[in-house]
Amino acid sequence: MLQSVAGDRRLSLAGRQALVVGRDPVSDLPILDPAVSRRHAELRVDAREPLVHVTDFGSRNGTWINNARITRGVLRPGDRIAFGTVAFTLEEGAPTPVRATPAVSSSDPGTTLLRERVVPSRDQALADVARDTEGTERATQRLTQLVRIAQRLGAFGDLDGLLEAIASELFDTFDADRVAILLSASDGLLETRVARDRRGAIPRPVPRAIAHGVAERQVALLTNDASSDARTAGESVLQQSVKSAMAAPLIGEHRATLGVLYVDHLRDRAVFDDDDLALLVAFAGIAASAVERETAGQQLQQATRVRENFERYFTPRVAARIAAATSRVVPGGVRQPVVVLFSDIRGFTAIAESLPPAQMANQLNEYFAAMVDCVFRHDGALDKFIGDAIMAYWGAPEAGDDDAARAVAAAFDMRRRLDALNARWRTDDRPELHAG
Repeated sequence: MLQSVAGDRRLSLAGRQALVVGRDPVSDLPILDPAVSRRHAELRVDAREPLVHVTDFGSRNGTWINNARITRGVLRPGDRIAFGTVAFTLEEGAPTPVRATPAVSSSDPGTTLLRERVVPSRDQALADVARDTEGTERATQRLTQLVRIAQRLGAFGDLDGLLEAIASELFDTFDADRVAILLSASDGLLETRVARDRRGAIPRPVPRAIAHGVAERQVALLTNDASSDARTAGESVLQQSVKSAMAAPLIGEHRATLGVLYVDHLRDRAVFDDDDLALLVAFAGIAASAVERETAGQQLQQATRVRENFERYFTPRVAARIAAATSRVVPGGVRQPVVVLFSDIRGFTAIAESLPPAQMANQLNEYFAAMVDCVFRHDGALDKFIGDAIMAYWGAPEAGDDDAARAVAAAFDMRRRLDALNARWRTDDRPELHAG
């Protein structure tokens, strides 16, 4: 038998000669911990001696016997073995099985019951609620509740508000002490966005053994005694004394895992049943659609803001390419030849002193708009305004063989536009501007 170092878990080695240890719940000895690989190692019990032969399956975090990493090794009574960071001690004695059997009854609060449900399409999830829920009246009530949830979640214009609404609906729908919503971050890790009990926010993390298993395998999970089941008894579950828990993945349109919905109960076992799990799966489908919509909207808004900011300094064509670029910025920049154009108004101080400030500002803005348009028309970039001067450049971020020719063409274009502006300003009895 393997006894956890903390003394809170036991894994029986009785019944089979070869046992696979892994994070996958269908393993012979499942350990739902992120440090454990799906198929981590194999244990073979010696039929003649109290020995266990260990073979590592090339796990990411390794298998360790007495603090030495092994590929193959022998485990003796009293030895310590660690799968990643999850450590056990091999003990002799009569085995005491701790895993649940398929015949266990969910009505017995002293037993461990774990159910998994493969997440179907959103339409099928709704159909499952109608089929699984006992009694036509209850099925109608729950389907009506899902329709109301869908209507409410479709009315939000920001992701944070949507997540708070989802949490509120989870409390209204299930007899839960705590709810949490986790979303997948850009690095693929789960990030807790909402976690609270019925009185407000809670600092305690969502049990990793449950959340990560649900997200990676895209299955919904129900347990009526999480701390006693080897498949869900991660360290955080044991610390928080989770009794009943359910979790379902938020799956996007292209089957990507967007996050996880989690509810638990700390006081009683067997609080949730299979009908509740079917309802949570359907709820998660509606929530995933809303989260995907709001996330896409936020990304579109951010991309639009980025492009608009770039368009202040680059032509729309160049700005769009820069905004869409995925290459990383090199610290310190890149050294490359560029062509720089400086243009300023001659005698600007005297002109400015002769006009009211508002009139001078309006005329200067009109001048700048026309000149920058000339720069952009010839694929240049605006660096800055320096008082009455303009600094523009060609050759960055994209260099071309004709950068100098484009800069000169822009300069001629600026002179022609200024001549046209001066002709109109003379007609309006406004001062002419001359640039170099």
